[in-house]
Amino acid sequence: MQAKYEKLFYEFVPQETNWGDWCHSPQAYFRGDSDMPGAGMNVGFQVFKAPVLLEREPHFHREDEYLVFLGAVLPDVFSSWDAEAHFYMGEKYDAMEKIVITEPTIIRIPKGWWHSPLNFVRIDKPLLFQAVMMAGKNGYVKFVERKDNGERQFIYTGDEMRICVLDSQKDCNYCGYCFSHADELSEMPYTYVKWGVVNEDGVESYTDTGAYDPSKAPMGMDSVVMPGYASKPYTDAAKLKTPKPPLTDELAKCVLACPKEETNWGDWCPSPQFYFRGETYMEGATYHVGYQVFTAANDMEDSHVHQGVEEYIFFMGADPMNIFDFDCEIEFLFGDDPDHMESKIITKPTVVRVPANVWHCPIRFRKMKRPLIFQAAFLSGTWGTINQAREPLEPEIPQEQADDRPFARSHTYTYMGDNVRFCKYNDKKRCNICGKCFRSPAEYLVE
Repeated sequence: MQAKYEKLFYEFVPQETNWGDWCHSPQAYFRGDSDMPGAGMNVGFQVFKAPVLLEREPHFHREDEYLVFLGAVLPDVFSSWDAEAHFYMGEKYDAMEKIVITEPTIIRIPKGWWHSPLNFVRIDKPLLFQAVMMAGKNGYVKFVERKDNGERQFIYTGDEMRICVLDSQKDCNYCGYCFSHADELSEMPYTYVKWGVVNEDGVESYTDTGAYDPSKAPMGMDSVVMPGYASKPYTDAAKLKTPKPPLTDELAKCVLACPKEETNWGDWCPSPQFYFRGETYMEGATYHVGYQVFTAANDMEDSHVHQGVEEYIFFMGADPMNIFDFDCEIEFLFGDDPDHMESKIITKPTVVRVPANVWHCPIRFRKMKRPLIFQAAFLSGTWGTINQAREPLEPEIPQEQADDRPFARSHTYTYMGDNVRFCKYNDKKRCNICGKCFRSPAEYLVE
């Protein structure tokens, strides 16, 4: 395979960390530009096993970020969920709102919005957490007040300049030692500016237990935000530590309780699936992703390109607690055009970067001795592909004459996407990729 395509593959490396017993190790990270120069996203695959206050102080990023909270047993991230988290977010530092997360949820954090603390107050089953940055480098801004003169400043730290807080001669590698050994850190020359929230009575600070008041615990049903901003009953109120406060309309648009999708793809792709379908599910979304488990051989997709948008495709073991338990062989094709495709064989947990306007696919899943997670992450709120098809000739025009036409075309290009795709059985209904129209995997396989 040509070097320009070879460099688009990154094999995950197990990262033994020291965050604490609450965080499963090894972890898997794709650190964007650090792991693959030119990459435009940054994401981790972490499993949390016990309560933890993960982020204590508010900050903001220069790019959109998405936080994903799922049960850690795929594909059914719904029945494997048993946790509660509290998260603060808002356009203004001193007027953030509290979001109570009680089921699989995805939150969009628009660029420039303040957010955190993030407090996992209850984890009774392991939880899969992803922080997805829409940038190849990670960086954030915090608001502080200097101890020597009281001056207030916005301080920035990021991948370009982040060094180890215990050894200034080393770059930070997110090992987590400073998190679990905070008592060994030097005193900082500043304090964080006091912050508040708008939708809890009298809450001006945050503790490890959250803003828990037993008198506020709901006696009956509560609700969470769903697509279209309708409500969905919360059916396990007995375990809810705090009531779910109402959200302003602007913030509610950024919170999605993940819909459970029962699909008919076949035994090779068990149901239910979880998809975040970008703008179809969330106004203003800039991300589109699925979490699927494949269990048997199949061929996926014809050769296509994505106009102006990058895609990242992840292959890893189906158990988030052990994604390196991987025993599959996958053929991935890249090329300058559909007639000149080159093959790469994947045999380890891998992420593939697909730059905009680059031809790729099919993906051929072979030797599936272990189930795997397949995750296609699209850096746009609307998913779409462009495929090539031969331009049909008019019968009365010979080929040699057709080639001499001033604007002759040998191919035409067809577009398919979320914004134009409708159900094959009901043209009044948008396609949701339920799989009812799929053929059996055997019909796709190419020897």
